[in-house]
Amino acid sequence: MKIDLILKNARLVNVLSGEIEENATIAIAGQRIAGIGPKYEAENVVDLEGCYVYPALIDAHIHLESTKLTVREAARVLAGFGTGSVVTDPHEIANVCGMDGIDFQMQCGRTNGFINVYFTAPSCVPALKDPAIETFANDLGPDALKKLLDEHDVIALGEMMNVPGIMMHDPEVMQKIKDFIDHNRTIDGHAPMVLGQTLQRCIFEGVDSDHESTCADEALEKLRRGIHIMIREGSSERNLDALLHIVNEFNAANFSFASDDLDPTDLLSRGHINHLVSRAVKAGMNPVRALQLATINPARHFHLDRAVGAIRPGLFADLVVAPDLVSFIPKDVMHHGQFVIKNQQEVPQPEPPRPCLAPAMRVALPNVSELAIPNVPGKKAHALSLVPGQILTNDILFYPRVHDGFALPDPAQNIAKVCVFERHKTSGAFGKAFVHGFGMKHGAMGSSVGHDSHNIVVVGMNDADIMHVAQIIRDMNGGQAACLGDDVECLPLPIAGLMSDRTAKDVVDAEKRLDDFCAHALGVSLPRPMAALSFISLPVIPNIRITDQGLFRIDPGAYPVKIDVFD
Repeated sequence: MKIDLILKNARLVNVLSGEIEENATIAIAGQRIAGIGPKYEAENVVDLEGCYVYPALIDAHIHLESTKLTVREAARVLAGFGTGSVVTDPHEIANVCGMDGIDFQMQCGRTNGFINVYFTAPSCVPALKDPAIETFANDLGPDALKKLLDEHDVIALGEMMNVPGIMMHDPEVMQKIKDFIDHNRTIDGHAPMVLGQTLQRCIFEGVDSDHESTCADEALEKLRRGIHIMIREGSSERNLDALLHIVNEFNAANFSFASDDLDPTDLLSRGHINHLVSRAVKAGMNPVRALQLATINPARHFHLDRAVGAIRPGLFADLVVAPDLVSFIPKDVMHHGQFVIKNQQEVPQPEPPRPCLAPAMRVALPNVSELAIPNVPGKKAHALSLVPGQILTNDILFYPRVHDGFALPDPAQNIAKVCVFERHKTSGAFGKAFVHGFGMKHGAMGSSVGHDSHNIVVVGMNDADIMHVAQIIRDMNGGQAACLGDDVECLPLPIAGLMSDRTAKDVVDAEKRLDDFCAHALGVSLPRPMAALSFISLPVIPNIRITDQGLFRIDPGAYPVKIDVFD
């Protein structure tokens, strides 16, 4: 075959044999690796001068929408950190825009020019199919998902959050799983705090993986029963430190790294999967093993190892050149045999046309007087209490501050009010309750990013500012905003109310201004408050959540149970 490029004098990190091959030569033909060894010739030869070469990294589970960037802009940033492939579940945009949203992301993924974008079919749109729990915009049943099996880049059934549906043998849930198993697709799991017989029932029905373990005991039980563990480190879900020490020489093949939900400020400031690999090495893990968790392990788990995940003949020439195996900061990055990063500088790629997507903000807001919560004398109120570094919440009880017969937020107890406004069907539905842990003292902040139905979520210290923020988000067709009276800071997200059409730098600059406003004007003490805010309306995560239908208690593996604000 014709050899187009030779990389010589490389220190090849072999994630298949677990060794580093010194003074290696890599031959590339077109998009793929032709071979490794000295007996290849080409006019184009690049001397790597002893730098390390390892396979481009893989994120085993990410929602690209959570970067708030378009797929191409996210891919451009990720490539700079040595990422070559992502396995993305587009259920965020699918919840808002249905199959049109999935098609939009897939078209953008196929033409991005920087990384491979593999998709999982969103299994739970909505998260729980019950309008009494929350108002949802779209309902993707088995027939809709089955059509995605014809797409070459749909490699798995996305995270199966509906554990109660599995336990009750819900026909639609079981049909989705069966269809993907019949087509030899992986079944991605989502089972926070699900253990014992409930966990084993999920595995029996076909669930292969989980990215929700927050402690070693939970991950070990899942590992022992056959689950592939994804060690997750996102913006609000940080589990690396709790799980890394359980990886050893006998079980390492059953672990991968994932980011899940990573906002642009964290992404640009700390990196992507390379950040996890670097932290693992600094914690004492062998560099080759750390790279296996970021390359060959996820590739094999998703049956992608005939395309990516290692440096061997026949695979895509998706390679990273780096001066050391400690920081994992790339010098060069290659995608399909072409350099997309050279000497830490981006090699410009053609800008593909972006498909169109209809606006997705249809909201009818209530009168501000309807946000008031009447006090119940002598009774304590429930509050969602945030858990730092996690998306789990605790249910706490407190005596609220009272004025004119109404229960009010109380900065002395770190209590704010939280409201969720339906934004898909102009129903006017909204829920109201209290939240603990933001450290807010004034004003309000809100977002149209509210996993997974993405209704408008607002936290504030008074009803006027809460309503003002909701109106700002509605009027800019989605986004994030904060206000203190007439002082306003915002980040527009006009693509489905989830993503910006601006550059990563522009988005990060706006996000930093918003965070600074929340900290200084509103008194918010929680770092990255918008990331925490986005999860408090997700009714599949224990222990307590709020939706547009009210307040719910969630036990692991069970359907939510509606509760009153006052106990």
